[in-house]
Amino acid sequence: MKITRKAIKNITIISSIAGVIFIFASAIALLTNPVLDYLIVVGFTIAVVPPGVASILHSRWKNKIEKAMPEFLRDLATAYQTGMPLQIALEHAAKRNYGPLTTELKTMVAHMSWGMSFNEALKEFSMKIDLTVVEKATVLILEAARHGGDLSNIFEATAKYVDNVNNWNAKRRMQTLPYVAIFYFSVVIFLFIIIIISNMIFLPISQMNEAGAALIKPILGPLEARRIFMHAALLEALFGGILAGKINEDSFLAGLKHAAVLAVTSGIGFFVFT
Repeated sequence: MKITRKAIKNITIISSIAGVIFIFASAIALLTNPVLDYLIVVGFTIAVVPPGVASILHSRWKNKIEKAMPEFLRDLATAYQTGMPLQIALEHAAKRNYGPLTTELKTMVAHMSWGMSFNEALKEFSMKIDLTVVEKATVLILEAARHGGDLSNIFEATAKYVDNVNNWNAKRRMQTLPYVAIFYFSVVIFLFIIIIISNMIFLPISQMNEAGAALIKPILGPLEARRIFMHAALLEALFGGILAGKINEDSFLAGLKHAAVLAVTSGIGFFVFT
C-alpha cells in the first residue's frame, strides 16, 4: 500500500488533533476522577497509533521501492546498450514485476506518451514517489545526462549508488537495534520501579495513616503519586519512542509506532499492577 511521507504528516496532524480533543473533553468531564488517567492513555493512543500504522506501511512500501530500483536501472541500462530507444525500454520495464515500482513506471511511461520529455517525466516520477534515495538517483541521472554522459553508464553507476545506500541503511538499522531495545528496556524498568514504590511505600504509608498508626505523613497520597508516575511514564513512552525511530530509521515519525507500543504497555502496567 502506497503511503508517502506527506500522507503520514497529514495523518499525524489529524490524529493528533483528535487525540488532544479527546483528552480535553475527558478532562472537562472527569477532572478529579482516576478514570481520567486511562482515558489519557486512550487519547494518546488515538494520537499516535494511526500515524504509527501509516509509518509501518510506508516503511514496507519504501523498502520494496528501494530494493527494486537497482534492478530496474540495470535492466534499463542493458536495454539501452542494445540500441533500444529510451521510451521503448521504459515501456518494456513497466511490464516487468518490480513490485510497487511498476505502478509508478507505468505512470511515467504514460506521461512520456503524452509528450512529456524524459527529464520532465523523471522529475515527476521522483516527486510522486517522494523518497530520498529516488530523489538523489534522479539528480545523478539528470545531471550526468545534462553534461552529455552515456545513459547506459549513467544508469549502471546510479544502480551501484542505490545499492550502496540500501546496504548502508540496512547495516545502520541492524547496528542501532540495541539502542532501540534500550528505550524499551528503560520504560519497563521505569514501570517496575514505579509499581514497587507505589505498592510497597505509598500504599502501606497511606494505610497506616488511615489506621492512625503512621510515623510519617506522606507528601503525596497513593492516588496522586500514581497519577504523577503514570503521566511521567507516558511522557517517557512518547519521547523514547520518537528518539528510537530517529536513531533506527532516521525519522521522528517512524518513532510513533514505538511510542504507541510503549504507551499502551505503560497503561496496561498501571491498570494491572497498581
